[in-house]
Amino acid sequence: MNIECCVCDMDGTLLNSKRDVSEANVEAIRKLREKGVEIVLATGRTDLYVKDVAHRLGISAPVISSNGGMVRQINSDEVLYYKYLPNGIDRKLAENCFENNDDIIVYSSDWVYYRDGSERVKLFHSYNERVQPEFRVPIQTIKQPENLPFGKVLKFFLWNVAPKRTTALQKLYQEQLAMVSSEKNAFDIMAKGISKGEALRFLSKKMGFDLKKTAVFGDNYNDISMLSLAGHPIAMANAEEEVKRQAKYVTTSNDEDGIAYAIEHYILV
Repeated sequence: MNIECCVCDMDGTLLNSKRDVSEANVEAIRKLREKGVEIVLATGRTDLYVKDVAHRLGISAPVISSNGGMVRQINSDEVLYYKYLPNGIDRKLAENCFENNDDIIVYSSDWVYYRDGSERVKLFHSYNERVQPEFRVPIQTIKQPENLPFGKVLKFFLWNVAPKRTTALQKLYQEQLAMVSSEKNAFDIMAKGISKGEALRFLSKKMGFDLKKTAVFGDNYNDISMLSLAGHPIAMANAEEEVKRQAKYVTTSNDEDGIAYAIEHYILV
């Protein structure tokens, strides 16, 4: 492939089941960087949660985070693009989640907020324990909706959520908000019009790379908007079937160095 940019989803793609980057993936990405290929991370996570990985990979390109809700320079923290949930709707959504006892994680540009008693927040605590202090995620507990920074919310993440609950939320907010599944039993809610694909389109114009000469790796529904734009869409073996249908290539799984395999067998050949 003749590519100018390589875009990697994080969970289920670049990261293995232990939520780590394999040495094979690190080395393969290094080879791309040496050839002048831009490496972009595009994640449903907050970018506060990817700084350790970006440092390991030597990435300096902006990060697409919160499913496209923000694009920010990883080194300087310069925000290139953002879109918050509408003020007022974010409050109603928070109140609805509290009433239904949802396990919620809420992202702003500077903090990760979690509902008191959250199971999902254990992931952040585990991450903070193993990384250097400068890469730790700032987290705050919330005991009532009013603890959130309404008007400055990038994303709601609902964990261990039942299908009937997501259906109810879609009926309430699908005209006002964007919603997508980012992993099994998870549901992401952002501002209307937000997607990884739209953020990638913005970034390609900002940085000047050609989408037709862009490789995109993904595994889940929130990656489809990126895969559909790229000239070289690549799905992981562990990807959802709908994601595989969007791809030109299917590489090995995230536990089998899938990104490294694709770089060696599809991109660098």
